[in-house]
Amino acid sequence: MDKLTTIELFKIFLPLIIIQLALMTFCLLKLSKDNVKYFPKWIWVLIIVFGELLGPIAYLLLGRERE
Repeated sequence: MDKLTTIELFKIFLPLIIIQLALMTFCLLKLSKDNVKYFPKWIWVLIIVFGELLGPIAYLLLGRERE
């Protein structure tokens, strides 16, 4: 079995990285405008930034107040 080079690995993970950065940016922009529940906004920022893909998803499902 051939070993994958760094460039090949980068090509494999690039779509996931782009999706993660886009989702993180979207959630941080939403967070600046939305009212939140369960935690203060600064904690949601930490969850979104350091939570990989699950942090932004958790914010979208649980963190926003519904009007």
